[in-house]
Amino acid sequence: MHCRTVPGKMFLRILSAALVPVHAVTSSACDTSIFPSCDVGLPVGKDAPAPLTNNSFFKAVRRSTTAKARTSTRELNEFELPVSLHGADTPVLALSGCGDVLHDASVAVGIGGRIQCVLELERLFEVRYYAPEWSVFNSSWRKALETVRDRCECHPGPCPTSFAYGVLVGFGGTDLRGSPAPRWLPTVVESVFSVREWRNVNHHEAHALMGYFSSPFRSAFILSYDGGGNDGYFNAFVAEGQEVTRIARRSMNMAMSYAMLGGLLPEVTGTPETTSWVCRVLEESSDDWIKTKFSFRWNLYHILSFAGKLMGYSGVAQPSTELGPLIRELYIKKSKKDNRLPRAMLAKVCESEEGQRVVAATAQTEFHSLVRDIIEHDFLGKLHANGINVEGIVLTGGCALNVLANQLVRDTLTEVRSQQPDFMKPRDVYVPPAPNDAGLAVGAIWAIAPPTGARQPLQYLGFRLWDIDNLAAEAARRGAIKLSTLGGVEYLAELLAGGPAWSSAQQASDENPPKEKPIIAVVRGRQEFGPRALGHRSLLAVPDAAMRDRMNRLKFRQWYRPVAPMIAEEALEEVFGFKYTSPYMEFAPNVRKEVRERFPGLSHFDGTARHQSVSQADEPWIHALLLAVGRRTGLAVLMNTSFNSKGKPITNTVKESLAMLDELEDLDYVVIEDFLFPAKHGRRS
Repeated sequence: MHCRTVPGKMFLRILSAALVPVHAVTSSACDTSIFPSCDVGLPVGKDAPAPLTNNSFFKAVRRSTTAKARTSTRELNEFELPVSLHGADTPVLALSGCGDVLHDASVAVGIGGRIQCVLELERLFEVRYYAPEWSVFNSSWRKALETVRDRCECHPGPCPTSFAYGVLVGFGGTDLRGSPAPRWLPTVVESVFSVREWRNVNHHEAHALMGYFSSPFRSAFILSYDGGGNDGYFNAFVAEGQEVTRIARRSMNMAMSYAMLGGLLPEVTGTPETTSWVCRVLEESSDDWIKTKFSFRWNLYHILSFAGKLMGYSGVAQPSTELGPLIRELYIKKSKKDNRLPRAMLAKVCESEEGQRVVAATAQTEFHSLVRDIIEHDFLGKLHANGINVEGIVLTGGCALNVLANQLVRDTLTEVRSQQPDFMKPRDVYVPPAPNDAGLAVGAIWAIAPPTGARQPLQYLGFRLWDIDNLAAEAARRGAIKLSTLGGVEYLAELLAGGPAWSSAQQASDENPPKEKPIIAVVRGRQEFGPRALGHRSLLAVPDAAMRDRMNRLKFRQWYRPVAPMIAEEALEEVFGFKYTSPYMEFAPNVRKEVRERFPGLSHFDGTARHQSVSQADEPWIHALLLAVGRRTGLAVLMNTSFNSKGKPITNTVKESLAMLDELEDLDYVVIEDFLFPAKHGRRS
């Protein structure tokens, strides 16, 4: 085994010794302002403290005793899950987005630790980051639960309608909305399903469990960090075997700091008046650190979207060594209620558009370098000094969507780039397909029924098209042809590469001037789980020079937004000089210069590519398509971005897919299951 393994009781005692130096650098290891306050050093996955929640059978969410201040040297068997929970067929239903967080609600079904399906409510209600508001709480959750009941696909048998356990995420402490809605949720659930007993799991524990149990590692250091849950913002765990133990928690809210910085930049916010606001703030104060009211300028939707935009925007300029220490200090000191910003940084924003781009680059550089330094010096170094080596690093929580931070940790803290095995370092970094709050429900299931056996792939656990029954009729009405009768992926690859099939199609069209190559949407199978499109709801194209701009124009996105490539596993070394696997688009390595020159649309402005690696085992159809494209273009690569209407989640209907084909002039075909739909002639003025 690629790590030092110790028996369960001994592991906890060694870990307990390791906690002492970690606590020395952890300001809030037992912070009573964060709930629960004193759980560092205790195994996670048990019930979290929660308010009593009545359901239709007058049962209640069981109160936990884990919030009491215990020493971490108690016997391990006092924390073990009941044997009954390890049954091969234990059915568990989990819900998130209804307690400590107000976004990315989800429902998941598990049987014996195997996840059967995950419904992200945004995909059903077609509202990004959706979680039901109080005014529609009961009706929205009931619709979601009925959808799970009627459409979840379970294996090997039918899906359960009766569950041994229902699990809620993050009900410790005070409900942030101040409404009784979460107390009513079990009643809503039990109008659709039967639930024997209710449990509760803390927010970051669910993130950690989801990340670790889907990873390939048998031991790991886990960092869960995001904009906050009922147990804080920045949590560290160590896992060995089936046991996950929290070792530290900090009050650092790096997610909000990062989003705040994005909210200062007009090309990120899309509002030019942002600069005027920043300049006015400078005039009103002479302090080196200026108090602002930034957090009241944007709603939650805006704040959640700023992070991804800022990450892309950061690649168009070089960071500032003068601003770097100030922005790092902002990340370290930022608390939820502290909106002070450094004057020098605000002055740079006010100075010019180029200054704003420098701030973006510096914000990203300091973010990923700080995360890397904390992991190395405050955690891995101290664990190693106490005799604990881990096989891997797991990054999770919403901040783990920052692919540049993930890449830096991977390159510098693991042996992935070592010429020879380095047993002093973790083997690799793993990021789950849904490190954001949409993945919490999966972690909640694994808190009750941990998986056993081979790790389960999670990327395609969503639902099939809601209106798939209308597909055949639409195909007949529009004259769509089955792709399999045309030659399957070979024909599709010929279209994408601009071969004879595309030339013939162009001659029959009214395009003026004709396009060199097409953009094709692919809508097949079950929807992706998580925020990335991974070939089941994707826009695909060959990475030519003009394609990045065409893709961004098609999606009404900013010019600086990256378009991620999907790359066949066999081509990874040619693209990067190293076999960087990344099945969920979780990393962004540098693309080799000669490849960037041949395929300019493959990489971002900074030379990196947030790629999806695809093996035959990952997705056979997409893998075969990539290899077919490679035989025609010389490289098994396609540009890939999510297929969705402007401002909406990834599509999951035939109706919306065909509406976009009719309305978007840069979209040339849509493949829905096995039907190839061409754009209508004369659709454009």
